[in-house]
Amino acid sequence: MPILIADTRGVLRSGMEYPTVDVTFAYLGIIDKLTSEENPNPYWFPILTVDSFADKSIQYYGFPDYAQSFARWADKDNYYTMLISTGAATADFRLRKRVNGSVTTLATESVDLSTVVYLLKLSCSGSTISAFRSDMATPKLSVTDTDLASGKFGVVLVDDRTYKNADIALTWLRAPSSPPPRARVIVEAEVVGSGSEEDPFRPDLAQLPDEHPEFGCIDRLSVTWEAFDHKLGHSTVLVVVTSGNPYTGDEAVQAQVERARSRNLKVLKPPRDYVEAVEQYRALRRDFPEWLAGKDNYAYQVLGHRDLEAFQVADAYYGNIVDGAKPNAYKGVPDWEMRRALQMWMERLRRAEIVRQEAEKHLRKLEEVLRVGW
Repeated sequence: MPILIADTRGVLRSGMEYPTVDVTFAYLGIIDKLTSEENPNPYWFPILTVDSFADKSIQYYGFPDYAQSFARWADKDNYYTMLISTGAATADFRLRKRVNGSVTTLATESVDLSTVVYLLKLSCSGSTISAFRSDMATPKLSVTDTDLASGKFGVVLVDDRTYKNADIALTWLRAPSSPPPRARVIVEAEVVGSGSEEDPFRPDLAQLPDEHPEFGCIDRLSVTWEAFDHKLGHSTVLVVVTSGNPYTGDEAVQAQVERARSRNLKVLKPPRDYVEAVEQYRALRRDFPEWLAGKDNYAYQVLGHRDLEAFQVADAYYGNIVDGAKPNAYKGVPDWEMRRALQMWMERLRRAEIVRQEAEKHLRKLEEVLRVGW
């Protein structure tokens, strides 16, 4: 039964419950559920959902160097973004966040891309932010970040230099999807950068610049890496490395290990199972007291088991609402959308195949969130 809101003009379209999964932006535009807002870049403007969402993904076709999407957009100074830059020296596919105007690179895929159109997806579930390219089943990048819990989703529609980037008829709002790749190694790295678009905060990793006949400048020590809940002001960040690069393979992974060790920073082997992941997290937590992400966030990012996604989502809702970490985190999300999302995650927890005792505990957390409200 749709929820309708009426005033003296009758039933308002703005108060109607509507589909929010597997719908195109063209459809959302027809029912007045798209908007545009002030942006931080003078060359483009974003087209965004009118309503905010917590757990959702946006899928679209994009062109390198101009294609850009947004998740959990609160305003022009606070959002997650996924972008491609063909001149990024074996780090062409990237996840970033802008928080209070400061820019942080959260992850990069060790890849050099050609100038062709790509199918892309940016997904949020709980404290997991994932980026997909070409393959919509398995993300290239998947990070843990707790800064932004909900917001609008959108894409760059028009750019003054290219006129058109995304096609709203080929841009979809979908359910979240984020089973991350397993960790190869976990290292600590110092943070460099000024927080600007041109010089974002990022881990200081080993590099070996070289020239390539097709891609120009490349980095032979580039790795695919993903940050774990990095907070502004902390001098180091924990980095999950998932692969090397096309040029030197695993040598690049070993180079990052050696760099961390040479600076007396942490180097960890990936845990073998959930119990070991929890033990590893608890040991790390002493040196990263600013983390809001919990043990299940860590286990999910480093192990990549699908069932653990619902664990970390339940922790995010419970921590923000019941524990009061961010009591207003979901105020912009329609009530009916929140209930849909919570019911979806509760059903996934009922079907969880591993660590059943933990699954039951997290199911009770979501039941309490439903009772408490938001």
